[in-house]
Amino acid sequence: MVNRVKMNIEKPIIQLAAPSNAPALAKLAEKTFRDAFALLNNKENFESYVARSFTENKIRSELLDSASTFFIARLKDQWVGYAKLYQSPPPDCVKQLPAIELSRLYSMPQYLGRGIGPALLEACISHARNRAFKSLWLGSWKENRRGNAFYAKMQFKIIGTKTFALGYEIQEDYVFAKPIM
Repeated sequence: MVNRVKMNIEKPIIQLAAPSNAPALAKLAEKTFRDAFALLNNKENFESYVARSFTENKIRSELLDSASTFFIARLKDQWVGYAKLYQSPPPDCVKQLPAIELSRLYSMPQYLGRGIGPALLEACISHARNRAFKSLWLGSWKENRRGNAFYAKMQFKIIGTKTFALGYEIQEDYVFAKPIM
């Protein structure tokens, strides 16, 4: 008979981000984006996008934008992931309205499989439900195999496509959606 020991995996703590978190959040956002996509993209286009998208000032302005809500995941005192919800008009393929965009969901690679993504997603869904949104939608690059598998596992469905500009390159994204009411 095999004796199975259940591992005690610490659950992440999810908190709302504040403008004062901009310096650390900018570093986390850049690092997790680099870890996820640097090796899959043209270096020049990638670096151009990163230089514009993950500065402390850019992240601070996003934190101050009333249409944005950021969540930070931490284990003990270590930030291990984050998510961003963004209120904007969804693509036409999103039919369950009102809908809110899951604009970003990233975790540090060494913490993949530790429940960071599901915990962040749960916080996003709870936040969206409390504000009477009926669905969550997102765009995910077609080459993002790990991310796309995660969204499918979390019961998002592909409902269309859209484009995303990374530097001078136009990439095609899947549009995923999930009812939350």
